[in-house]
Amino acid sequence: MSDTWAMPSGVPDLPPGHIHAWRLRTERDPAAGLALLSAEERQRADRFRTDLLRARYVVAHAALRLLLGRALDVPPNRLRFRRNSWGKPELAEGDLRFNLSHSGPWAVVALGRGIEVGVDVEAVSHPPPLEVAGIAYSAAERAVLAGLSGPVLTAAFYAVWTRKEALSKGIGRGFSFDFTGFTVSADPAERTSRPVLPPDLAGADWHLHDLPPLEGAAAAVAVPSAGIGIAAWRFEPGLWGL
Repeated sequence: MSDTWAMPSGVPDLPPGHIHAWRLRTERDPAAGLALLSAEERQRADRFRTDLLRARYVVAHAALRLLLGRALDVPPNRLRFRRNSWGKPELAEGDLRFNLSHSGPWAVVALGRGIEVGVDVEAVSHPPPLEVAGIAYSAAERAVLAGLSGPVLTAAFYAVWTRKEALSKGIGRGFSFDFTGFTVSADPAERTSRPVLPPDLAGADWHLHDLPPLEGAAAAVAVPSAGIGIAAWRFEPGLWGL
């Protein structure tokens, strides 16, 4: 995977065995995106307490629909979704898998054909919310963080957070997954790594990949095996009508 987010000249093909990760900024006028959403999605948007949070939600979910629609050659507003038994969204039919994460001004969408995928992006705060580590990080992860301080601590904290979230979302268990029961690398320089999984997933071969840098944020993607190609793309204003 490249260390930068590439700007596509058209609609890139998504072949089997590959993942496409798309990043976009969500602080833009949500009017065009609102028309693409379902009634349920619009109702969720209306529940946000500020216009900014509402706009971020609308733009992120509209971009997801545009990307899925392009990959499937289906109008974005006609896509139908369902949720698995743990609540992870998925398409009602077909083998295209996806995952969406948004935090602060950033959203990241990951797509794969027949490949489960999880993605997470987190806006970085200084200092980081270390109380999260007390309830969601393993003993090994907390031990590493305990020996760090300053910017090094912040980088390690968010490396763990994004990798754990991406893995949980890829496996599809969401917050029902015991986050303290598995361990990921806390080394921000280890951009590709394998987690130490709990016993019930010991035979799985999940790999974690840090996505290219984002201003003020960190992001990671989880894939279920080695050898999966990952391309990082930029979704820019005006692209495909959003």
